[in-house]
Amino acid sequence: MKSITRRCIKEDNILTNATIIRKVRNNRDKSLDIAKAICIILMVVGHSGCPTYLHDFVYMFHMPCFFFVSGWLLNDKYITDLKMGLIQKAKGSYYPFVKWTLIFLLFHNVFASVHIYENSYSWQTFIERIVRAFTMTGSESLLGGFWFLISLFWASIISLLFLNILSRKYLLTENNISGGVIIIILLSAIWYYMPVTLPQMFGEQTLLATAFYMSGYLCHEKNMYFAHPLMTGLLLLIIPAIAAFFIKLNMVTVQGWLVLVDYVIAMAGTMGIVLLSRELSKHRIAPIFTYIGDKTLYILVFHFLAFKLVSSVYLHLNGLSIDLLTNFPVLEKTNSWMWIVYVISGIILPLAIWELIHKIKSYVPYVFNSLR
Repeated sequence: MKSITRRCIKEDNILTNATIIRKVRNNRDKSLDIAKAICIILMVVGHSGCPTYLHDFVYMFHMPCFFFVSGWLLNDKYITDLKMGLIQKAKGSYYPFVKWTLIFLLFHNVFASVHIYENSYSWQTFIERIVRAFTMTGSESLLGGFWFLISLFWASIISLLFLNILSRKYLLTENNISGGVIIIILLSAIWYYMPVTLPQMFGEQTLLATAFYMSGYLCHEKNMYFAHPLMTGLLLLIIPAIAAFFIKLNMVTVQGWLVLVDYVIAMAGTMGIVLLSRELSKHRIAPIFTYIGDKTLYILVFHFLAFKLVSSVYLHLNGLSIDLLTNFPVLEKTNSWMWIVYVISGIILPLAIWELIHKIKSYVPYVFNSLR
């Protein structure tokens, strides 16, 4: 009888917690999850071997949009309580970076044995890679998109410190935040001309990430409103669409004064995505995008591995050498439509992995509770 009562109490607690989580999610701005979903899909497209123009178009704004949305979601309480803010940002970017890097590092030689990697690691290389994981100075090739977590970590730290200083001096105004964004952009523009070369994590890439992050926070504070978000969003996306015909820009490789051009074009694309997301949040398709947007980390982690699965099937069906599986991120020579298969697999398989992992997590406590 006691065990039944105990189990009922636990089930009530689970239901209560689920209700609380559901209320929190319902109070969230769904358009931001939709924006994240669109950007993570575009990231997979950019890595899939898609047509050159589409690749150049996507790369102009899809990652800046992630930093922008992260800044938009920055809670004001983390600015005043700096310690809590720094801890939360470390949990959001540093912890997953280290965790998944170590997991993939553990399987590196296994992946090498099935031709995903060309070479295995020695013990010395393992130790070096472990150190690089904890210092956020390097990750595994299958986690190539993890530069985002490195830049997000530093961008959020720099932004929090800057905003906290403004807050303590009672200078946390839109003009001062805008001034900070301008200074960071200019610093990023002149970084290329400095005589001292620093690691990439402290270069233009992270400075630009900080500018986009703080721009997101600033736009949230301004509570930007557009009477016709769909039309405005489409018009803004025309800017990177036209620019992609004439210039190749992305925040990872841009240097010098092209940083200024990159920021303007990226912000146009970013705001276009945000406004389109607001419009999509009103339609029936919204739950699909919010579902994807809530699981962007898993797509970031597993989409390259999903690509390898597709490549191995393609090689087998076409009687090609398995050694070609080391082509990264996708096979260099395939049918013109294969990038679509890569995109679909790069989204669906990581989501399937998420479902599997979370079913296991929910099942394990149930087993332990039933044994009590």
